[in-house]
Amino acid sequence: MRHRRDLFVLPILIGAVALLIWNGTSFFETMKAAGEEFTDDLKIASTTLTLNVALILFGWRYYVDVQQEVQRRAESEERAARIASTDGMTGLLNRKGLSEAGEEVRESARAAGRHATIISLRLNRFKSINDRHGYDVGDEVLRRIANGISEAAGEHARVARVAGDEFAILTTMAPDRRERIETLAQALLEIAIRPILIDEKLIHVGAFAGIAATPPEDLVIRDLLRRADIAQAEGRAGRIARPVWFDERMERELVAHGEIEQGIRVGLENEQFKPYFEPQVDLATGEVIGFEVLARWEHPLSGLIGPDRFIPVAEENGLIDELSDQVARQALAAAAEWEKPVDVSINISATQLNDSWLAQKIVRLLAETGFPAERLIIEITESSLFADPELARAITTSLKNQGVRVALDDFGTGYSSLAHLRALPFDRIKIDRSFTASLHRDRESEAIIRAVTTLAAAIDVPVTVEGVETARAHSALLQYGCQFGQGWFFGKPMSSDQAAQLVRKREPEARTEAPAKPAKRSRA
Repeated sequence: MRHRRDLFVLPILIGAVALLIWNGTSFFETMKAAGEEFTDDLKIASTTLTLNVALILFGWRYYVDVQQEVQRRAESEERAARIASTDGMTGLLNRKGLSEAGEEVRESARAAGRHATIISLRLNRFKSINDRHGYDVGDEVLRRIANGISEAAGEHARVARVAGDEFAILTTMAPDRRERIETLAQALLEIAIRPILIDEKLIHVGAFAGIAATPPEDLVIRDLLRRADIAQAEGRAGRIARPVWFDERMERELVAHGEIEQGIRVGLENEQFKPYFEPQVDLATGEVIGFEVLARWEHPLSGLIGPDRFIPVAEENGLIDELSDQVARQALAAAAEWEKPVDVSINISATQLNDSWLAQKIVRLLAETGFPAERLIIEITESSLFADPELARAITTSLKNQGVRVALDDFGTGYSSLAHLRALPFDRIKIDRSFTASLHRDRESEAIIRAVTTLAAAIDVPVTVEGVETARAHSALLQYGCQFGQGWFFGKPMSSDQAAQLVRKREPEARTEAPAKPAKRSRA
């Protein structure tokens, strides 16, 4: 349109100049014929004509400059809009660009009677690539994966990089052909996990995918992307190698998860998390020799909440350190006042074991509460040792140098138990409750308990058996040579006041029959 306007304006200006010149020429000739008395008038007319011509030419030049400036601004705005909607590294759309593409996809889906669909694909362990190989290699991995995804998605799909290691593919599908979108999502997964050779280094990346779809009239890009992300997170949490479809259950669980997280924050501010103590006894004498500290949430409305509801959420949201510190501080302060000097065992999560200052924090906690270091036992699960065995060794060695003892918890459920016993200086082995529960149904469980007890005796490490719920199990464990046990046969987890009363008795009341079968419960 701008060029068309120029074609109209230019002839008009040229015509105006020609008209002025023609009129001026006729005027000069008339004046000349009239005689010399008009000389001054001729000079004035000549000057006026020259000024008019100059004004017209100046106007034309100004018009051209304005048009060029308008063009430059339009090109600049177009470039800025393109940059704002594009990921600079991969050349794909970014989150803003994906949102802007929603209207076009909506109309396309509506016209074809299809559903709008988003595939959310997130790379796994990508940070470790940057850490080990550098950001240049990481960027190149992203570009190659982006190119592969873009090619596989096809020209009708809109492909975006919506986060550092996350991609979104916006497309359409026939409502009754879900298998086609699943096939595409699986192909994208395979592209993402395909080994990449860079500078003679073979790079491996994992990935998870989620899918969400909606009728075009309900399409809101941010909502559809959020649902696809929820499905993808479900796959990541469950280590599911195939694409996962979103369903409403996931969103309800996510809402509940968020409510629990907020509740934990409020609970920490108001010290609603309390230590409960599960007795540990000498199997031969029944004497209480210690307690394992378990976390309970004393909610003002919901009552007592078990750890299986809040511990995973606290770990996921970085609240486990504060929660554990709050519970341990109360437990050690209370136990320091008991009449009988019994042991107190505290569990350390895998997240806490990644803290290089953990040993110093525990020592400071002992100093602040006045609890003797030699009566504290720190319990570490086998699975938590895999993340950083060297750091685990450093932490346990530091604690032992301060007089704190260390127990290997849930023994038998990991992958290299014997290697851990040899490499780390454990003072106690705890046999997982799963073996006790199946003791009389599974000969393998019996054999494992016998073998572990024999091994522990050979290296002079005491054994505590978890999950002792019946008199029959108690008798069997005594025959196998196990020294200590804990479970509901000896007492349920109790408050600090109840634990203090039990300590004063020196041993629990004799049990002549098994209690009712307890409900399944989680450890904290």
